[in-house]
Amino acid sequence: MDSIFARIDNYNHTVFGLDPVGAVKNVRVWRRYLAALVVASVVGWAALGWESTWNQVSEFFQYLPAFLSRQISLGAFDVKVAQYYGVGQHLSTAVIYGVCFLVLSIYLEKINIVKSMNFFVAASLSFMSIGIYEIVYNILYSSFQGQSWAFTLGGHQMFNLVVFYVFILVGVLTLFYLYTLHYRPHVGKLTLFFVGGSVLTYVLWVFYPFATTVLTVQTSVGFWTSSHLFPQTMYAININPLGHGGNGVPYSVPNFFLHFVNIVNKALVSLLVLSFTMIRKK
Repeated sequence: MDSIFARIDNYNHTVFGLDPVGAVKNVRVWRRYLAALVVASVVGWAALGWESTWNQVSEFFQYLPAFLSRQISLGAFDVKVAQYYGVGQHLSTAVIYGVCFLVLSIYLEKINIVKSMNFFVAASLSFMSIGIYEIVYNILYSSFQGQSWAFTLGGHQMFNLVVFYVFILVGVLTLFYLYTLHYRPHVGKLTLFFVGGSVLTYVLWVFYPFATTVLTVQTSVGFWTSSHLFPQTMYAININPLGHGGNGVPYSVPNFFLHFVNIVNKALVSLLVLSFTMIRKK
């Protein structure tokens, strides 16, 4: 019996002239799009700054027409874009996860996992990597910075945590499916190197030995002050701890080397998962 992926790949019917499953079969097209996104993220990262974010990109394109039509000055344009520096998802994140997806997809193609199965496996295992990193991050942030809302299934954070758990679940189920096809996760010297590097950078981040800016925020129950353990370049603070659920208000505290530690840590954890999921057939 053909697998679901073989059926998808062999499906040739159209609906209103469109192939409803064509997108998942053309994994090479997805790789081109994602490669373009990675390149654009690198360019944006270089242009907008070390801790640049997608919020800045949004502001850039929102106010670019006004700048080009001379409705606002260059200085005003810079202020609009810079106001979200360090706030939101960093461009470096898109670079790291995008590169890992591309490497995994190309590797899977080389071991004859192609078309729709390639797309599904590469995507689900890449999302699993994101889920693992974010769950660990939220546990550490909640524990060391006294922001319990970050790892609580309530309020706005509930959606985020459920999504991360779903990412992990889908990835684990994908590995089980691959196991039934006699594919096994890979644990080699490089995998162990990434394990060690991930642990070391987590320890360095939690017990960060260099100077950081102490942030104090007024909340509904008094003042919250950042901890020296697991310091951040962007804090999300619940300013109403007694309210239902919780939602973090962002505060940017730029720190070049601390952000470097964050990037290296995320890259190492992502490479660890990538190395583990570069499956071998037994």
